Amino acid sequence: MNRHHPHRHYLMARTNSRRALLQRAALTGMAAPAVLGALESQAAAQTPGASPIAITPNPDIQGNLTIWGWDAALASLQTVDATFQQAFPNIQLEYVARPPADTYQQLQLAASAGSGGPDISVIEDSHMAQFAELGVLADLTEQVSPYLDKMNSYKWPPTQFENRYYAMPWDSGPCAVFYRRDVFEAAGVDPESVVTWDDYYQAARTIKEQAGVPMLQLARARNDGRTFEMMLWQQGLGYVDADGKVMLDVEPKIQATLEYLGQLWTEELVADTEPWTDAWYAEMADGQVATNPAAVWLGTFLKSFIAPDAAGAWGVFPLPTWEPGGATSSNDGGSQLAIWGTSEQQEAAWAYVEFHLGREDSQLTMYRETDLFPSLETTYTDPFFEEPDPYFGDQPVRELFTEIVEQIPDAGIYTADYQEMNGLLVPEIQRFAVGDQSAEEALANAASAIRDRTGRE
Repeated sequence: MNRHHPHRHYLMARTNSRRALLQRAALTGMAAPAVLGALESQAAAQTPGASPIAITPNPDIQGNLTIWGWDAALASLQTVDATFQQAFPNIQLEYVARPPADTYQQLQLAASAGSGGPDISVIEDSHMAQFAELGVLADLTEQVSPYLDKMNSYKWPPTQFENRYYAMPWDSGPCAVFYRRDVFEAAGVDPESVVTWDDYYQAARTIKEQAGVPMLQLARARNDGRTFEMMLWQQGLGYVDADGKVMLDVEPKIQATLEYLGQLWTEELVADTEPWTDAWYAEMADGQVATNPAAVWLGTFLKSFIAPDAAGAWGVFPLPTWEPGGATSSNDGGSQLAIWGTSEQQEAAWAYVEFHLGREDSQLTMYRETDLFPSLETTYTDPFFEEPDPYFGDQPVRELFTEIVEQIPDAGIYTADYQEMNGLLVPEIQRFAVGDQSAEEALANAASAIRDRTGRE
């Protein structure tokens, strides 16, 4: 299969035209406001219907910013830096790349020491509430207020503490079902017939019988809980309710959801494959699994390193619903940019955050070049979202994700205690999966441990 994307030449031409403008600016001494204006005009011409947010270039703002994060995230931010530094020529940037776990460890150490933190850090949604409640991040309530109705609404709760906002949303993780077209065709299953999770179960039985392929990869003893969390989030459920009370053992829908997964295990409709292993990748690459209900970022991984030779073999459809009229999406992942509270360069740091995340052209550049799905909803009118994606059989999957991301409900998953609660739930799911206890027992044990550990009701 051809690994090259038909839009690649278009993207390179567009990127090169922007670079050419920046190079001419450097040679001719064009002022930063004029450069940014030219770039915005270029973006508007290529993005009919877009309404760029006016961000005023300011060469008077000075700073030497340190930005923490991990390689993929920082590489994405850097795709915008040439334009940013034309608008803010006296702000210098230094990136410090570490793996996510190491980044959070260093942030915790800086929080404990009261010094040594960055000016800006990438923080995943799963860790955002924890740092917001620590009191170590800058209060951005006033700065983000113009963007509250422009971002995916579910992205804001993790950034809040006591009705104040402590970060700016970057990328989102809307979920859908990635499926193998060849497997569905071999089994005679129409993906459009999979509307409810019961339909999904029935399709799994048919695919196993007709094609001999498991419906999805769902480890037992090495389960990580993410599929279960995704299914809960789709229903607006989670570890805790809107009042912060543990709900795992009191909400019947949660037990029903775990029992649904139990039925897939019992009937051996899934592959007992540990996620993020070579075997997990190989099964997707070789068509040895029919679907993967996952976030938009799985498409990036399929294209880049899991199954780059499988162009045309994969398609995407919305998550099945749990009940008529229910949400057809969920969330897994996503990230934010936060400013460290003790940074002495707050003005320069906000200029950086706003330019990279609040400006349509910046978000679109990062999405085109690094495939991080933007939280900024005003980008969704760009024609890029309507283009067919050759990897997915020319299906316009970007447009699909813009439609389903609006359906993601708020849910009690990514709270300040998320890491601790997930760590207590996962072993109980594993014991249920291998048959050592019932779903009711698993959830009761997890809920009890969470109450004891966190002090929640």
